[in-house]
Amino acid sequence: MRLGFGVRPADQTRAAWIAAFAEVAPHAEIIRIARVPPWEEFLPGAEVSAETHALTQLDRALLDQYGLTLLFAIDPTDGAVQRARIAGLPDAVDDGGGFLRADVRDALVAYAIYVATNYEPEYLAVGVEINMLRARAPEQFAGFLEAYERIYDAVKSVRPATKVFPTFQLEDMEGALGRAHPPQWEALDAFAGAMDALAVSTYPFLTGIRSAEELEAGYYARLRERFAGELLISEAGYASAPVEGRALAGTERDQRLFLERLLAEAEASGFRAVVWAAPRDPATPREGAAAVLNATGLRRGDGADKPAWAAWEEWARRPLARAAGE
Repeated sequence: MRLGFGVRPADQTRAAWIAAFAEVAPHAEIIRIARVPPWEEFLPGAEVSAETHALTQLDRALLDQYGLTLLFAIDPTDGAVQRARIAGLPDAVDDGGGFLRADVRDALVAYAIYVATNYEPEYLAVGVEINMLRARAPEQFAGFLEAYERIYDAVKSVRPATKVFPTFQLEDMEGALGRAHPPQWEALDAFAGAMDALAVSTYPFLTGIRSAEELEAGYYARLRERFAGELLISEAGYASAPVEGRALAGTERDQRLFLERLLAEAEASGFRAVVWAAPRDPATPREGAAAVLNATGLRRGDGADKPAWAAWEEWARRPLARAAGE
């Protein structure tokens, strides 16, 4: 089972981006890059900027330098509003149509082909926590799905080895995030035949639990019942401190207990990778909806280790057993 981290630099400078790779590399086999599409560069008739090309070259150099497997997540929706709208659209096309606009769908397809061609990722996630868009904006989801189906076929034609899939938000799909509702596992059905892995994000502390010990048995193992193919935790996090407005009375000990539970259950169930959201807390605490992630790093913002870091290191030192065919 591969272990990995998301890239979350201290700021938006080139130096901070390089430093984020350097921190992750000794403790992981896989790295997750998540980006909102630069829409204005991929709309019909537009050109890719020199800045985007330069960032691509930098990313490729860092991946080669550290020998990391890439999970590239194309993230077109806004997490601050529970994925109910597209993120980052330029004013010229931000008229409320979103994925119902053909030019926006075309831009998403063009960007996915650019990523597949220029990054050659092993894993390409197209759409992050996509079940939330389906539940909150079904018309937008229908437009996204039309683009996704085109992307799947296009990527397979240019790079058959790349595994293409969306990611799903586990707690929301179970009906335990925000307003309670019946489980919505039928969200997977829309991608039948065009999903090379089942990948989920998981933040159980955002539900009603007060500690990791309250997670029911088989919390992750039961994903095997939903999908016969490759399973991934594409993004995970658990707070090491109490979260305002949430039931969790988080502690650093509780975070370590959760991490050990997650890794043990994922390994026993044959998961191929577990990716933690980021190695450390943000140096500058986030505000608004993103504030719930302020204490989810395995290190503090200044780089000091929390108890969960020792558990991660212990797992990271274990030899990686390659699956048949790798």
